[in-house]
Amino acid sequence: MSRLFTMVAALSLATASLGSRAACQDSAATTATPPAPGPVRPYNFPTATRFTLDNGVNVIVLERHALPVVSASILVDAGALRESAVTSGVASLTGSLLSSGTRELGGAQLAEWMERYGADFSTGADHLQAGANVTALAPVFDAAFALAATAITEPSFPEREVHRLQREALAKIAQRRASVEGLAAEVFARTIFDSASGYSRPAEGVPATVVRLTRADVVRWYRSAYGPRATTVLLVGDITPAAARQVVEHAFGDWVALGARSSSFETALESGAARPLESAVTTRVILIDRPGSVQSGVAIGQLAIAAADSNYLPMFVLNRVFGGAMSARLSVNLRERHGFTYGAYSRLDARRGSGSMVISAAVRTDATDSALVEALGEWRRIVRDTIPGPEFQRALNALVAGFPSLVQTAQGLRDRVATAITAGLPADFYASYRERLAAVSPANSHAAAARVLRLEPPIVVVVGDLRAVESRVRALNIGSVEVWDTQGKRVR
Repeated sequence: MSRLFTMVAALSLATASLGSRAACQDSAATTATPPAPGPVRPYNFPTATRFTLDNGVNVIVLERHALPVVSASILVDAGALRESAVTSGVASLTGSLLSSGTRELGGAQLAEWMERYGADFSTGADHLQAGANVTALAPVFDAAFALAATAITEPSFPEREVHRLQREALAKIAQRRASVEGLAAEVFARTIFDSASGYSRPAEGVPATVVRLTRADVVRWYRSAYGPRATTVLLVGDITPAAARQVVEHAFGDWVALGARSSSFETALESGAARPLESAVTTRVILIDRPGSVQSGVAIGQLAIAAADSNYLPMFVLNRVFGGAMSARLSVNLRERHGFTYGAYSRLDARRGSGSMVISAAVRTDATDSALVEALGEWRRIVRDTIPGPEFQRALNALVAGFPSLVQTAQGLRDRVATAITAGLPADFYASYRERLAAVSPANSHAAAARVLRLEPPIVVVVGDLRAVESRVRALNIGSVEVWDTQGKRVR
């Protein structure tokens, strides 16, 4: 009886599904084109209030009183972009260690107090910045923020935590390199940036340097890089500028660090920290052997632009059309039309001082050469041809309409503004963002592509089983071929 009931129920569901599908098809048949989007609803971006403490700490406040929540980022200009090649990884390790204890509290006690406040707290570092994020309900935010500040101003860097997080960093690097896509991305960065640039290496460092780091290296880096004048505090949410001044003054007003650098997130970088490597005249094809791999990791691209470049918004829209979404050209071609991959994407990585444009994908080993042909064809098309109006408008509408959802929470708004600050953009970059974005035209993006991109991308990286793919890639004759080992050394 139970089995009969199940069969009847399944038949009913199938019939209903067919009826629903038929109704949808009838509806689609009567609608030649989807309805045009309505006008963009107004979005009022909070006004940024700025002030500086006497010791040099920069403070930016964005009021949003819809919910009793305040979120803060303590941003220190001590990211991996500032470190030398011989200490690669020290910025990331130091950032991770900030939450491991202060002069008066151990890491477990620090976490326990944050839990009592119901606060979300984390520390870390990437290429552009180091520091902490903390979010709490408004009534307890001042206490949670003061505690977070001690992680920045008086970290203890316990020896045992240095070793533990060092091992974690090495494990993460090994995990990334175990992926053909991860290794391809690492090699790609190494080929387009000078070895003196922090951008040429992953923010977490490379094994050869990370394994040698000591607590003394961490302390030395902290003393040279962390200080009030290198710090920007961003507060977003249910707080007024007057209250913010009191909170930040209480937490950071007495901080003195004489050895740290004296400027914060300057656009002009000294010592060529973001220095690009001159691109070859012809395309370089770099092959890395991963015997037995069932997929090939592919990275194709070139140097592009910094976030502050005037071509950024036109290139941002172009990237959405090209490979910035599942519905973009690369995915439709390589995934849907040919079945070479689960996903193929492009990324406009516009940072402070420099940036890149790169296609990335993991493709079937037996389709590596075919996937390269299609990807390079899409690259040439996006550079050479103006994007058709309807295709361009769909991408633009998605970006414009989707922006408010990215900043609807205090944390989302904080992250967007923090990204702008650390990239060398003004804190109010997003105040007129949607209007400026909506004004971008196909002609603007085409002109930007002509200025920024080469018709033939100078770098093609393939990580895979060379016994299966090398001869077929060479037969494409798309550029000079080099074979590297997994450590980044050319072997032939």
